[in-house]
Amino acid sequence: MSVNAPDSSKPLPPSPSAPSPPPSDRSPQYSLPDLETLSHIADLPVLDEHGTERPFSTLYTTLKQDNPNSSTTTPQHHLLIFIRHFFCGHCEDYVRALSTSLPPPLLLETYQTTLTIIGHGSPTLIRDYRTRTNCPFSIVTDPSAALHAALGMSRNLELGDTKPEYVQSGVVAGTLSSMAKMVGSGRGMWKGGEFSLNGGEWVFREGGGCMWGRRMENTRDHAEMGEIKEVLEGLRDD
Repeated sequence: MSVNAPDSSKPLPPSPSAPSPPPSDRSPQYSLPDLETLSHIADLPVLDEHGTERPFSTLYTTLKQDNPNSSTTTPQHHLLIFIRHFFCGHCEDYVRALSTSLPPPLLLETYQTTLTIIGHGSPTLIRDYRTRTNCPFSIVTDPSAALHAALGMSRNLELGDTKPEYVQSGVVAGTLSSMAKMVGSGRGMWKGGEFSLNGGEWVFREGGGCMWGRRMENTRDHAEMGEIKEVLEGLRDD
């Protein structure tokens, strides 16, 4: 970036004319970060699979060259999916569900939205994760888990009372599959991220400003596809 270019690393504060977030449960699970938190996390680093570092804010600030899927559509929102550790089978099921229900062309053309997966393990595990899940989205990681902490993600190993629609495997099969992937990763076995740290889903406005958020309350509590689509539909005409 030129030294004379405007600084886009900081999220923009909501303008008086900015639309309100879509209606949602106002419980702590859905509470939005304040401006101080948004300013803090904007500069926190995320890493790609090559270990290249970039500020978190670049995930919701688009340059023309970052939008190769369309020559005319510019994203207005950015859906950021925080997953659990890189060996979590439930999260892998979720990424596959997102890939099927909201593939990148549909997201961009219908909802003017991009999607990024954010882990908290070693960046060396991203390539295998992409292959296992056949993920078409960008994947980055924050090995320090500072973003998860700042956004108030929960820590527990609870399953919850209800099996979500996106989960394809049973508890036993899913656990055995996760263990097999850990063993198969060799030296990466203990580098997938904290086992008890859950994730969540967040929608940021292009250039800054958090429009919607939801924290997982247990290990298989990602927002269902219907809820994600409802939120994106509500924001589509912003």
